Amino acid sequence: MFANLIHLLTRSSATPESYDLAFVKEVSVTSEPIPRDRRVEARLIWGWLAIAIKCGAVAWAIHRYHVPVNVWWIVGPTVAMGAVCTGLYIWKR
Repeated sequence: MFANLIHLLTRSSATPESYDLAFVKEVSVTSEPIPRDRRVEARLIWGWLAIAIKCGAVAWAIHRYHVPVNVWWIVGPTVAMGAVCTGLYIWKR
C-alpha cells in the first residue's frame, strides 16, 4: 500500500518486481547484559538523598507554619516518581 503511494508521489520508475528486494528477509539480534553505569547509580543515590531532604523540609514547614494541607499530597508524588525512575533503571534490559 505504501509502496504504491510512494510510487505515485515520487513518480519513480520502480517496478513492482523491485519491491521484493526492498523488504527485510531476516533479523538477527544478540543480547548481552548491559553493564551498570556507576555514574548513573551515584546520581540515583544523590537524587534519593535530595528527595529525602526535600520531603523532610516540606513536612517540617507544613507543621511549623500550620499549612492546611496533608504532607502526602506533596511527598507522595515525589516519592512515586523517584521510584518509577529508579525502577526503570533497575529493570531495564
